Parts: sequence; C-alpha cells; structure tokens
Amino acid sequence: MAARAALRLRQVLKVPSECRGTTVGIRFLSPWFSRLYCSAVNIYNEKDPAPYFFDARVQDVLKKLTGQDLSKVFRTRLLEKKLNVPQYQFMTTEELEAHMAQARENAEKLLQMPPVLKEREPVDEVLSRDPAILGYDTAKFIFTDITFGMSDRKRVVVVREPDGTLRKASWEERERMNQIYNPRPGRKLHKPIMFEEEYLKDVLSQEKYEFILERACAQFDPDDPTYQRVCSMTYEAVDEKRKYDALHSTRHYGPMCFYLAWHKKMDNLLIKFVQEEKLPDCVSLIQLYHHIHKDSESAFQNVPPNEQISFVKTYAQEESLRRPQLQLAVQQYEDLLNERQEYEESVQKSHGL
Repeated sequence: MAARAALRLRQVLKVPSECRGTTVGIRFLSPWFSRLYCSAVNIYNEKDPAPYFFDARVQDVLKKLTGQDLSKVFRTRLLEKKLNVPQYQFMTTEELEAHMAQARENAEKLLQMPPVLKEREPVDEVLSRDPAILGYDTAKFIFTDITFGMSDRKRVVVVREPDGTLRKASWEERERMNQIYNPRPGRKLHKPIMFEEEYLKDVLSQEKYEFILERACAQFDPDDPTYQRVCSMTYEAVDEKRKYDALHSTRHYGPMCFYLAWHKKMDNLLIKFVQEEKLPDCVSLIQLYHHIHKDSESAFQNVPPNEQISFVKTYAQEESLRRPQLQLAVQQYEDLLNERQEYEESVQKSHGL
C-alpha cells in the first residue's frame, strides 16, 4: 500500500529521470510540500572529467564565474599564525595601480582551483607468491622506497603478506607510508573523524563549506573516493540551501560550477543569477554546459551568446529540469527592464527632453 502511494506521488510530482533510482527527499509544509530535490552523492567514476576541466576555454569560463573579490580573497583567516603589523604608505596613482596589479596577481594564485579528476582505480596487483615463508610471522611487512625527491605516486611501496604473497600496496597503505616518511603539511596520518558521514552532515549543517573543502584538499588527493564524496556532499548542500556566495571568490567556486554543469544540476544557480540580474554569468554557465555536453539540444540552436536573454531562454526551453521556474525568473527580469525603460522615458518626458 505504501509503495503504491509512493509511486502515485512520484507520478504526480513528475520526478526527473536523473532522480529516479536515487534517494529522494520531500519536505512537507503541512499539508503541502515545498520542493523536490535529489540527495544522491555523485562522483566522477565513469567518464573522465579531466580533459574537459583542463580545457583552456573551460578554465577561462570557470575563472570568470569565480570572480576576484580582493576583500574576500585577502580576508583574515584563523590560521594560528602571527599577523604582520599593517603598514600605511602615501602613493602616487601609478604606484597604487602597480600595487593593485600585484594584488590581483597574488589573488589569482590563491584562487588556483583544485583539479577535477576521475576516481582512481583500486590497486590489486600481486607481484609474486612464496609459500615457503608461510607462517614466518603474523604481521605484514611494508617495504618503502624513501629516495629523496621522488614523487609519492611513483615511489615503490610493496607489502609482504603472512602467507608469502608479495603485492603492491593499496592506496591507503601508500598514503600512510608517504605521510610517515615524507609528511605533507596539514595532512593527518589517519583520516579525521569529521569526514565520516554522520559527523560531516553536522559540519555541513553549520554551513562551514569552505572549511570542509579546504580541509579535504589538505587531507586527500583529488582522485580519492573520500575526497570526491566530501566535495559532492558539500556542493549538494550548497545547492540545496542556495548558499553559493559562501564559495564565491574562493578556489572552490569553479569546481562547484563544473560539478553542477557536469551532473546537469545548475538550474538553481541559473535562477539565482537571473534574479540578481547577472545575465553574463548565466551565459558563462550555459557555455560551460555546452563545452561539457557537446551534444545538448540548446548547443545546436546556434543562438549567439551576446543575445543574452534569448540564449538563456533557449537553454530553459531545451535543457532545463526546472523550466517553469527558470522561465518565470527570465520573464520577471524582462518585466523589470521594461518598467525601468518606461520610468526613464517618463522622467525624460517630464523634463521636456
């Protein structure tokens, strides 16, 4: 009976195809529901996103979307480091412009985005089997090449099992050995408990999105399954609560936009851009979508990007999963432009112009 009721509810709600087969949450506001959203965790484990992410055009679009708010980039952070005493100087216009150019260059380095890679494959390669040493010891022996200057990825790490099997170390064993012999700043030997799902949800509820992503970058490699799970949960939480500004002008905003475009979940962000009258950002985000999904219907319509409203309307008609909401936002934007134009004309007419 419950299953039949759930099926009927899904039919009434017209659940999008990409939500089917996933965990779907519905918030009820007695007796009406507020909205439907997909709460599945998405990782890059099928198609490799790296060739798309590192494409020069995609990088330009992501940098444009990220923005460069210097007051946010250089804001004070709780890094437990002693702050330098501020210095005040009188400058000419030329000197000020030179210092601002240097500040923008430093900001660009701080906004360098973490790479987006495909989830790594597990290591399961046996090098040899020597049953003659079976039972020699009850513990495993790990042999690590500690040559100075060698890449942690290329460093030889092998494991001798108690049954005599010699195999390549797993990713977890390799990372533990690298952290022992060649520790990285900010990385712990054991995975912090905050990345366990139950504790991560608690941190996400506090909306500490940038802290979570920065901590994940320090602890994991970009192709680590845990890293991708943490990033996915964080991006989903940001999208659900519409807290995009929390990551704007940080190095995580670009990867978040890439994630939303890759998984076709960027409609909420587009609606926000339209409501805030940021049509250029809408165009950039849709162009990013076209770079990733080259076979999309809206890409074949050949609407020029400089016709911003028509460009957004074409995407809404052909691709959007929240078509009514996006079309309504665009219509309200057009009405607002018309009202402003009528107001300006009336002011000019009243002044006899």
